Amino acid sequence: MPFREVDIAQFPTVLGRNLLAEVPNFACPRMLVVTMADLWPLFIDSLPDADPYFVVSMERSRLEDDLARLDRIASIIGLGGGQAVDAAKYFAWRSNLPLFQFPTSLSVDAVFGHRSGVRHNHIINYVGWAVPETVYVDLDIIEAAPRALNIGGIGDVLCFITGVMDWRFADMRGKCEAKWPYDESLARISLAKAEAALVGIDEIRSLTPRGIEILVDALKWGGASYHGTGWNPRHIEGVEHFIFYALEARCRKTFLHGQVVCLGLVIGAMMHGQRVEELLSAVVHLGLDIRPHAMGIAWNDVFAALKGLREFVHSQHLPYGIAHEFDVTDAFLDEARKRIEEASVR
Repeated sequence: MPFREVDIAQFPTVLGRNLLAEVPNFACPRMLVVTMADLWPLFIDSLPDADPYFVVSMERSRLEDDLARLDRIASIIGLGGGQAVDAAKYFAWRSNLPLFQFPTSLSVDAVFGHRSGVRHNHIINYVGWAVPETVYVDLDIIEAAPRALNIGGIGDVLCFITGVMDWRFADMRGKCEAKWPYDESLARISLAKAEAALVGIDEIRSLTPRGIEILVDALKWGGASYHGTGWNPRHIEGVEHFIFYALEARCRKTFLHGQVVCLGLVIGAMMHGQRVEELLSAVVHLGLDIRPHAMGIAWNDVFAALKGLREFVHSQHLPYGIAHEFDVTDAFLDEARKRIEEASVR
């Protein structure tokens, strides 16, 4: 039976203004607010009686140690970007407490997914199960976030394109996993979400209400459909995320998610030989700087990760795609650097 978007359960989501101030009126005290140290001063006045937890690491062992020291908590509020909402999900799962999520930007689809992206020795693992009572997209908070964070959310939308490229590549090679056979109806929905973002790129660039709606709609699909299709990531991510995982494992540092995923997006499109200029132009038009120095790394780090990408995807048992076969040559690396550097200074 073909997949339909209406069959994929999505988290209850509310878009509005001044939503955080209402939390003390409905979340059971005592509340644990899972957030970042630099964010808390901005929101403490809205949650004066809450206990803050500042995320400093997504290593699972660290989260477990910190969880053991938390007591007398009755509800959990996730307040922040991907790390904060993922840590909140992890704590809610491990403590079986009600969860309310408040993303402070639209940088990633983590707030709309069930599992948490924790690390084990700097390698990402998606574990757990947490369904928030509601995801609150407080427009006052979103609009006040650094523009680069919101714009970065495009990475977890345009990755649908390279994800489907990888899925089709695996299907043509007869390498699709038995549990995730290629499904054109599912691919079509994901591609429609990505195409809507490309059509609305100016709205997203200006972060108009319509642009925010486009991002939220696509990010909700990415998060919910992973579970709703049987934990199938094929239609929502591929080589672009594998490049991100390989870079994170090599550099042992935290990246701005959308920035590094969009770097992987462009390089992944180059590997496939499809839609390179279109995707690179969209990223540059948004003002998202995907050059390595903007992420605190060097091209040599990127080159080393790409040279080892084939071995990495095999060792991590990642879904079959272009990275399993592509021969990363010095000429390819030079071309990638040239295209990205030249496009970024136009």
